[in-house]
Amino acid sequence: MGLRFSNFGRAQIGSAPEGATGLQFSVEAGKGILFPSLGTGDYFYGTFKDASGNREIVRIEARNGDTFTIPVGGRGLDGTTARTWAAGDHFVAGITRLALEESLSNPNLAALGSLAASADTLPYFSGAGIAALTSLSGFARTLLDDAAAGEARATLGAAPSDLIPAGSVMAFFQATAPVGWTQVVAHHDRAMRIVNGPGGGTGGSVAFTAAFTVQAVNGVNSATTLTEAQIPAHQHTFYIGSGAGSVLPDYNPPDGNSMNALAYTNFTGGGGAHNHSFTGTAIDLSVRYVDAILASKD
Repeated sequence: MGLRFSNFGRAQIGSAPEGATGLQFSVEAGKGILFPSLGTGDYFYGTFKDASGNREIVRIEARNGDTFTIPVGGRGLDGTTARTWAAGDHFVAGITRLALEESLSNPNLAALGSLAASADTLPYFSGAGIAALTSLSGFARTLLDDAAAGEARATLGAAPSDLIPAGSVMAFFQATAPVGWTQVVAHHDRAMRIVNGPGGGTGGSVAFTAAFTVQAVNGVNSATTLTEAQIPAHQHTFYIGSGAGSVLPDYNPPDGNSMNALAYTNFTGGGGAHNHSFTGTAIDLSVRYVDAILASKD
């Protein structure tokens, strides 16, 4: 956008602007192409002239084929006077003082012109109308002239883009698969197991989040009646007689049947194992984790 120039922009006027105030004219058929093509905001300066040496500089802001449009205030510029022109006079798009001053007064161009150039440096803009120099080594220049990524990697000595073969599956600690990869969704909610044999297999039946949670510790065995073998070895005492006499044999004939004795049964029971119901404190297996994804190289 801005001031435009062209080479060989010269043609005879086909239809002249109306008097000294007209804002539209045309040149001979097919010669409009010799003048600048203008987009939105573009313009150029041109000069009317006749055989008598009269001249007028105007500003052109639109060109449609061979037809030109001058904006309001765009006639009689750069020290010239608006005049009446006729068919057959000439119109030239050439260098004018006004065009040169506008070009040279561009703040960005002035900023570049103020730099003291030196070897291995590159100018850059840090703001509107603000320029500076930065170092540009010989090696950097060898990288800048590379036309494709493969050439740049070769210059840098970097690994080729196909270092990881297509179809390779890797884990990534990020929300989505990186560019050039596709997320594998078949193995969600699983733990990762390291093996010393072939990898790539799967197994198990309990999901990770189901296994690693709070697990209750309790249980009830079926009712169990202890057998004699399960009872610890023991013996029982018993009395012979009334049970009110001494623990030692006592014989008193005058009193009749008054003999008493303390006796014991044989040992019985073997102390064998038996079962009990049980309860316990729940074990919290809610281990801390990070979510990763698997992705396959495209």
